[in-house]
Amino acid sequence: MIYKIGSRGSKLALAQTESVCRELKKRYPEHTFEIVIVKTKGDKVQDKPLDQVGGKGIFVKEIEEMILSDEIQMGVHSMKDMPARPAEGLIFSKVWKREDPRDVLILREKKRLQELRHGAVIGTGSKRRAFQLKKLRPDLQVVGIRGNVDTRLRKMEEQKLDGIVLAAAGLHRLGMGDRISQYFSEEEMIPAPAQGVLALELRKNNEELRKMLDACADEESQKEASSERQFLEAMGGGCHVPVGASCVKQKDGTYRFYGMFGTEDGSRIVYESAAGSDPGTLAESTAAAIRRKMAGTVFLTGAGPGDPDLITVKGRKILHQADCVIYDRLADPGLLSYVKKDCEKIYVGKENRHHVMEQEEINRLLAQKAMEHKVVVRLKGGDPFVFGRGGEEAMFLKKLGIPAQIIPGISSCIAGPAYAGIPVTHRGTSGGFHVVTAHDRNNKLADIDFEGMARSGETCIFLMGFSKIGEIVQKLQEAGMSPHMPAAVISRAASVNQKTCIGTLETIEERVRKNRMEPPAVIVAGKTVELSAFIGTVRQQKPYLVTKIGTKPSRLSELLRGRGVSVTEIQTGSIVMTEQKFTKDMLQKASWLIFTSRNGVKGFMKNLQDSDLDVRCLHHTKIAAIGQKTAHWLKKYGLLADLVPQIYDSGHLAQCLKQKAGKQDLVCHIKGKEGTSVLRDTLAPLCKYHEIEVYENQPVKIEKPGSPDQYAGTVFTCASSVRRFFGSMEAKTAEKWKREMRCFSIGTGTTSALQQIGAAKICEALQADYESLAAVIGKDVEDVSVSED
Repeated sequence: MIYKIGSRGSKLALAQTESVCRELKKRYPEHTFEIVIVKTKGDKVQDKPLDQVGGKGIFVKEIEEMILSDEIQMGVHSMKDMPARPAEGLIFSKVWKREDPRDVLILREKKRLQELRHGAVIGTGSKRRAFQLKKLRPDLQVVGIRGNVDTRLRKMEEQKLDGIVLAAAGLHRLGMGDRISQYFSEEEMIPAPAQGVLALELRKNNEELRKMLDACADEESQKEASSERQFLEAMGGGCHVPVGASCVKQKDGTYRFYGMFGTEDGSRIVYESAAGSDPGTLAESTAAAIRRKMAGTVFLTGAGPGDPDLITVKGRKILHQADCVIYDRLADPGLLSYVKKDCEKIYVGKENRHHVMEQEEINRLLAQKAMEHKVVVRLKGGDPFVFGRGGEEAMFLKKLGIPAQIIPGISSCIAGPAYAGIPVTHRGTSGGFHVVTAHDRNNKLADIDFEGMARSGETCIFLMGFSKIGEIVQKLQEAGMSPHMPAAVISRAASVNQKTCIGTLETIEERVRKNRMEPPAVIVAGKTVELSAFIGTVRQQKPYLVTKIGTKPSRLSELLRGRGVSVTEIQTGSIVMTEQKFTKDMLQKASWLIFTSRNGVKGFMKNLQDSDLDVRCLHHTKIAAIGQKTAHWLKKYGLLADLVPQIYDSGHLAQCLKQKAGKQDLVCHIKGKEGTSVLRDTLAPLCKYHEIEVYENQPVKIEKPGSPDQYAGTVFTCASSVRRFFGSMEAKTAEKWKREMRCFSIGTGTTSALQQIGAAKICEALQADYESLAAVIGKDVEDVSVSED
């Protein structure tokens, strides 16, 4: 039999693979063993840290694909470079004899770490090594360095580094042990989990090869490597965070386990060790001890159903504090606008039995992120404990010693009927209600006590049962409930697209089909359904799509929400300040400074301070502001505007300045890179007009907004948002939006941009400020309500 063995092409990888090949040829001369060199992504990308190019998997993916396709039969890797679990369909053989697991120091001139000069420069590509070096010598400068052993040694000489840190195992396998200046003990530097161990990877069903490889295994090395990998998996560690583990057998036959784990930036690092007879138990206890010291808090938070305003005040507060949000499909994406700019956002939603991530993976992800962040929010539609599997997540975290708090949410089983005008209880009609999930894990009708529900005379509510409507109404009737019992199906509960279909147990299935109802849906059976005719439904207002610059919730959206207007935000740009060097002489020559935005004010003041100047150099200069809000921002820096037009736009500001500025006056417009030419066209012929760009409104990738019929209108506060928003769409889609969507504009410049792209329905604010624009939209909401009534 011919066995092909995959290996990376570096000297070390080949040395490792050749040692395996020699041993196999020696033990199994009846077989042929050949080495196949495979170039991996990790070999191709050498100029970036591992965590920026895909983590540990970049060294193995191509080899694993070839094993699975049977182009090669096995791969030889360094176990420390392997993800916590092998790819689907692959396994590792038992561990062969381990090489020295310690990290070592190679110095260019000195012999020991302690001999290095103050501020010496050491190279390493590992955060784990870097942070532990800084613990030993806080004065050291640690720089990133990647490549094979020869490359790193060459870079050390070329860049005049004082030294580099490598693994002893690799140097020993290359016959370069004489280059080692100093070995680090486990107390000084905890190595990577399973460092010095070779990972022999093969297909799961290749039984013959697995038995051959396992026959070469070393029992002690297997125990040590397994426990260290067990620790790695328990911590959820990878290339993004520093993690180390070492299991060392003592002279008396017991073991000492060393573990370390830290945040990505090294701001928190915890070390633990434990001694005992069982390596696996030591790995678990060490991991648990580190989690207790280091873990942040996971907040299992109910987002409410549909309407994003139904999240609780406490839920919204915790979103503001979140360092990481892990969210589901049924949590309204608009809630993510409340998080911080640098908050990590991870989607793990489920839809129609398609799982972006299985529940077990979500559990592990929560634990992993709790080790990286102080505040992790698990945002779940409805309430986390009402068929949301929040209990499973809470128990999993509790078992690991990770703090978890519950923030309840409003469940669709209450909100859906309420928005449809159906009380789940009503005096004299129903003294209680039953809520059940309608399907089991095999997507069959759940084992429900229909007789008990029918006998109770109370409101019966079924969640996740849209595809089972026929079976549900049949079972209720078989259990004794009248076929004339009122029933309702509420689709997309509490959202702007909520639809309600009302009938009886006898007619509801047919009515749902005729009305083309869609899941997710709440099914209600009971006498309180009749009360919707008297109470009436809650009219869910379609949201206004507000374009914004930057990631934070816009002040305009806050004004609109304060008026009871539903809002969805979409980012079209990001403000980046531009560097300008000011001199006192230049500023003192200016007769007027014109400010047309708060970003202009902020950019100007930043550059003023960076130029080692302050507002005293403006004592002869007059200041014009386009509106009261810009004037307010100037006032924050101790500057009072000399001129503010009554109508807040560039045209009226230009006309006012036209009366003030003469031919000898230097008029400086503090502005962004983009902007209208109104001021320039009006003032340039009359005075010395000069533009100073202090910020840039840079474009960002714009999310697809969906269909125009999802929104009551789209709101624009600048011309660039107009161009970017419509420019991000395909031509056919853009034409539909231009034709059908009502566009709300803050002022003449934005209106002009809307006209130029061909928008058919434009409504402009009376004044070019957020308050006026919010008032126009608020009036629009009232007009729509009146027309619907």
